Amino acid sequence: MPIFTDETIYEIFGSVDAENENPDRLKAYFFRNRAYHNLKADLPIRILVGHKGVGKSALLKICHIEDAEEGFLTLWIRPNDVFSGIDLEASSFLALVENWKVGLSTLIVKKSLEAAGLFEEATSVNPITGGVRHLLSSLGKHFKSAEPSLDDEGRKKVHDFRLGQRVRIYLDDLDRGWQARPSDIQNISALLNAVRDMAGEDDKIQFRIGLRTDVYHLVRTSDESTDKIESNIIWLIWSNHEILTAMAKRVATYFGEAVDEKKLISMRQKDIAIKMNKVITPVFEGRGKWEREDTYRVLMTLVRKRPRDLVKLFYYAAKEAAIDDSQIIQSGHLQRVFEKYSNERLRDVINEFKTELPQIEDVLLGMRQTAKEREAGVGPVFDDGQIYSKLQGVITSLSLNFTNGERVTAQNLARFLYKCDFVTARFEKDGYIVRKHFEENQLLMNTRAQFGFKWEIHPAYRWALEPQSVNTLLSKIELSMIEE
Repeated sequence: MPIFTDETIYEIFGSVDAENENPDRLKAYFFRNRAYHNLKADLPIRILVGHKGVGKSALLKICHIEDAEEGFLTLWIRPNDVFSGIDLEASSFLALVENWKVGLSTLIVKKSLEAAGLFEEATSVNPITGGVRHLLSSLGKHFKSAEPSLDDEGRKKVHDFRLGQRVRIYLDDLDRGWQARPSDIQNISALLNAVRDMAGEDDKIQFRIGLRTDVYHLVRTSDESTDKIESNIIWLIWSNHEILTAMAKRVATYFGEAVDEKKLISMRQKDIAIKMNKVITPVFEGRGKWEREDTYRVLMTLVRKRPRDLVKLFYYAAKEAAIDDSQIIQSGHLQRVFEKYSNERLRDVINEFKTELPQIEDVLLGMRQTAKEREAGVGPVFDDGQIYSKLQGVITSLSLNFTNGERVTAQNLARFLYKCDFVTARFEKDGYIVRKHFEENQLLMNTRAQFGFKWEIHPAYRWALEPQSVNTLLSKIELSMIEE
């Protein structure tokens, strides 16, 4: 049984920052879902879109590692590399797209030379104009002239380039510093147009890009030309079943167990959860609706279809177990971290979407249940009329404006909260609660059509919004339906 030191917690449950994860550990526990196979397709452009915490960086990183192992010349480019090396001042949008093409071409040559250990040559690269053919020609000439001085790793990079004449470029975390300003939207739009032009000129240059959902939506609705890259979009969407499988694989591989991923995901959730029994109690000693329930159902109720949420819950609870010198996470350890977990998830959604609605924190706090609503049984589950009425009251008490200039109404604010995963659509089935998220069905929150769903403030935020009810929330929140 493990002793929950900080190092052990990291090794068991994995890093929350895949970019800095140990490559061998990442390869051991990584769960390959449908998005993985779509990203691996031999196509010039793949754009991975998803919320924060869904594993975009992990997926891009594992594909980058595997590309190198499979003989591709593959480059991992950081945001500071991109934005510091490209002239973002231009007199027109077309000129900005051209600046991106020149900047990316030059950066690709520089990073390729650095990957081969040719750091001095990389500093002397002149701006690459004239398109992808000039890029490939310049790179070939640099490699040829420097080849006699290369070490084994450098020769491998040259060999990979010559063998496939293909360079695969990974661009992640481009939303760092994103503020949803017109200039931010224009720059990402210009980048996507430049990538499309370059890949269209020669498919030997291939791009793999990660974008946050909110960034993509703003760019997509602001620039009609982005409809041409829509076929290249890969939505990274998880089911709770996949998230549970991914965590079970992390725990099992830590203990040295060989995992057949296809067999594991085909199992019932109750059986998948058994693989986590070495680190967490299988039965939750709660109260009310949570009394003597399977622990995995408690965990799945609290995650927002984002793997990082589950990693965070395990991190927090394992640290509580360490305080008690316990070698297994008990129910009490989980209960002690629910408030912290909830506050952090509320802060997540504020940070992620404040660029679209600067006053989002006031809106979310305004969704707290009042004493009058509690007496009337209104909230945190609402029907259509109740949620619009609640939001109209929030709008009346605040001065609200979307960053894009759209007027805030109860209807578009409700849809915004649905998009943020702050509220979920829900219905009852066989005595259990089924929760639907925006990525699963964007049309449910529609003023022109009612589908019979109710709207619920996601359980992940309930402790943050009801701090006076910390000890009674377990008797109020209904567990999610088991996904078989």
